[in-house]
Amino acid sequence: MHITVEINAGACGLGTTLRTHSSDGRNVTLQVESDCPRVAALGAELTCLDAFEQVLLKPLIETTPALLSARHKLHTTCPVPVGILKAVEASAGLALPAPCALTISRTE
Repeated sequence: MHITVEINAGACGLGTTLRTHSSDGRNVTLQVESDCPRVAALGAELTCLDAFEQVLLKPLIETTPALLSARHKLHTTCPVPVGILKAVEASAGLALPAPCALTISRTE
């Protein structure tokens, strides 16, 4: 399944586009395009993931996107690593492709 995810990371204003594809329901190829140089560097290293291993077997902190996020010094709360996992999950057919969102606002 082909999946495209658009991520607006928030206050930094840097956008990221993820394109994923899986023809066997397990191995997912990724293409990451980002205005953020750190996310772009992460994407250059991340071209294929095993969806079962990453989404079903590992805790979040041990996934490849999380480990690469630390290596490339992404902001701790950057939503891109989880967006990558969501795209991989949907591309492999492990979840329906559906929108997800974080809406943060100041309340007084």
